[in-house]
Amino acid sequence: MRQIDFFDQGVVIAPEARCLVGPDLTLSFRQAHALSCRVANGLRAADIASAAVLSANDVMGFACILGIFRAETLSLALNARAALKDNAEHLRLGNGELLFYHSDFEAEAQRLCELTPSLKFCVCIDRAGALGPSLSDWIADQSESPPEWLPDDRNRIYRITLTGGTTGTPKGVMHAHLQAEVNTAAFLASLHYSDIQPRYLLAAPMTHAAGLVSFHVLALGGSVYFMSKIDPLLMLQTIERERITTTVLPPTVLYGLLAHPQVREFNFTSLRYLLIGTAPLSAEKLREAVEVFGPALGQLYGQSECPMATYLSPQVVADAVANSERAGRLLSCGRPLPLTLMGIMDDDGRLLPDGERGEIVMRSNQVMRGFVNNPGATADCSAFGWHHTSDIGYRDADGFYYIVDRKRDLIISGGFNVYPSEVEQVIWSHPAVQDCAVIGVPDERWGEAVKAVVLLKPGVQVNEEELIALCKSRVGSLKAPKTVEFWPELPRSAVGKVLKRSIRERYWAGIDRKI
Repeated sequence: MRQIDFFDQGVVIAPEARCLVGPDLTLSFRQAHALSCRVANGLRAADIASAAVLSANDVMGFACILGIFRAETLSLALNARAALKDNAEHLRLGNGELLFYHSDFEAEAQRLCELTPSLKFCVCIDRAGALGPSLSDWIADQSESPPEWLPDDRNRIYRITLTGGTTGTPKGVMHAHLQAEVNTAAFLASLHYSDIQPRYLLAAPMTHAAGLVSFHVLALGGSVYFMSKIDPLLMLQTIERERITTTVLPPTVLYGLLAHPQVREFNFTSLRYLLIGTAPLSAEKLREAVEVFGPALGQLYGQSECPMATYLSPQVVADAVANSERAGRLLSCGRPLPLTLMGIMDDDGRLLPDGERGEIVMRSNQVMRGFVNNPGATADCSAFGWHHTSDIGYRDADGFYYIVDRKRDLIISGGFNVYPSEVEQVIWSHPAVQDCAVIGVPDERWGEAVKAVVLLKPGVQVNEEELIALCKSRVGSLKAPKTVEFWPELPRSAVGKVLKRSIRERYWAGIDRKI
């Protein structure tokens, strides 16, 4: 099945039900289907081979994505929150020919046109724009019937995403139809709504993982609610008012919700799946979130190259919160989703037994078809016949996986390995801390010294000595930070990951040896 076919299942099940719901516009399944067909026919008529959408989460923007999928035009999944240079590189890698853009991003769209020779023209999704016609004018004469199918090819590339870019230049990741089929099927097999109609809050970028997750809801005739920006209070109000059942958020957004002074004033009983992905989650904040939001908290683990590989269900999380013997499960990223195999591998390609640390590897039809124009990086990622994640972890005897850290984030201090995530878990547990990042900085004696950069919750304080003492009591003097700095903000990628590379650069500037 193609990605668009899951949406079309919802059209058959509930044609008149609310499908795409925004602050100012709601489309039924029938209306969204007709609009996606008109966009697809416009793309076919203009002979567009690749197209992108530059917009915050938006009903019309999402309808354009559906149209791109339906036309089987190559979709370039831009992130409106990404840096201009990254979006320009994304368009270059995919030879982007048409750009749908929201008027809020017209200035950036203009710069992308200047930087991308392959772009033929632009369409403004919400009005007539300075760069091209309005979407309504552009599709005015197009049919509401689906265009003719292309010959079936499950391995045809339908989408290119960009790697997170948290450690260097991002790469283009090629996704095939089979990848979409397996990913959505895994969610349909794992998340259950037999007694309710799902309502999905799309607050993380619609062009990335959170947008893909929405297709299992659409396949069931459920509704997708759009938030154009992260606003904790509005999110809390929307969950209560719209009886939201499901959402996928990065840890940073969850931390922001928990830090909001009114978070305990709302009714969250509709929530069935509040799933956290993109980065490791604090065990203490996960425990707090269950107390606040109820037994809906779960975790997902994946990456651009293999979306959503593991799932830690709300049932497992709730059990770990309630039973001290299983509290360690709160540090797990879960078990593999259906249709995905995983293992722990050493540098020589040997799969390791339970409890031993090594690189997390995967086999699945969810795995990418390679990096665009980068056979060397593709080969490195698929050594020994497995996809390599660059994440260090281990598996326990019950099949749960635990991420210890990124290979490249490892701190070597005085000849000893320090995994930042272990220290971060301790710092996150302090009630005054909203978020943190632990890195290695230059040190004449130790080579690298452990440093914590901390973002505090609004209106609360804690000093450096208190956090260092807490870490010493929990992980020992060797792993405890030598210094702590308090920053008003932490640098983040477009999908909310803390950019440790950017933090490290402040301390390693002018030093040739980076470790």
